[in-house]
Amino acid sequence: MPIHTEEYQLVQEAASYIKRKMPFIPKAGIILGTGLGGWVNSLNIIEEINTSEVPRMVSPKVVSHKGRISFAVINDVPVAILAGRIHYYEGHEINEVVRPVRILREIGCTHLVTTNAAGGLNPLYEGGDIVIIKDHINLMGVNPLRGPNEERWGPRFPDMMHAYDRVWMAFAKTQAEKLGLRIHNGVYAGNAGPSLETPAEYEYLHRIGADLVGMSAVPEVIAAHHIGMKVLAISVVSNVCYPPERIQETTVEDVIRMVETSAPDAGALVRQSLQYCIH
Repeated sequence: MPIHTEEYQLVQEAASYIKRKMPFIPKAGIILGTGLGGWVNSLNIIEEINTSEVPRMVSPKVVSHKGRISFAVINDVPVAILAGRIHYYEGHEINEVVRPVRILREIGCTHLVTTNAAGGLNPLYEGGDIVIIKDHINLMGVNPLRGPNEERWGPRFPDMMHAYDRVWMAFAKTQAEKLGLRIHNGVYAGNAGPSLETPAEYEYLHRIGADLVGMSAVPEVIAAHHIGMKVLAISVVSNVCYPPERIQETTVEDVIRMVETSAPDAGALVRQSLQYCIH
């Protein structure tokens, strides 16, 4: 059986289980990255499902990724929130990594907000800054669309020019200004991980035009765009990676602590940006 035909069936099986338990049809899906999972605690959660209960869904194993699907209404927008993602570096197949995105679309989500922690390659960035991703560079060595195309999801050769919804980006930036937040727009480079980059690699990434570097987001955005979802991607700068004299050794605990300091602001931006979904 072709891999994407089989994958389609696995997505249907997972979505069918979630549909039986979800309280409403969500309009937007939200994926919370490292250090941002605690934001869910500030919301009025209507229903919650552990991903370990859902057939064909893989639960995350990384620190701060809790493995829950939460349902809430935020600014009149019904949402499904994935508090935790799985990463390619954990050893999963790329189809497993993007399966949650396809499941979100299958249960009704037409919009996707994906968030993450990322190293800052732009010399103007400081730790804790919030960046709206405007484009990406895929250096992960994989693409979730490789193999026979599943026509029920999207075209064989999707154009990625508008993978990040420009109107939604502009709307989010306006909301950030209203909130008084320090916001940037930047290009995200996706690496496979799990090792952080060397100083020479940071230099290279800066030179090829990346403002951020991380180990997620890119496969999710490709899959979401392929399946017709509008995408807004938000990063929190977890550590400064450029220029070379500012680089410091970083642990995952450092990353979590830094992102948690900006989580309330990032959450506020997500909350206000969701209004775009009902425009």
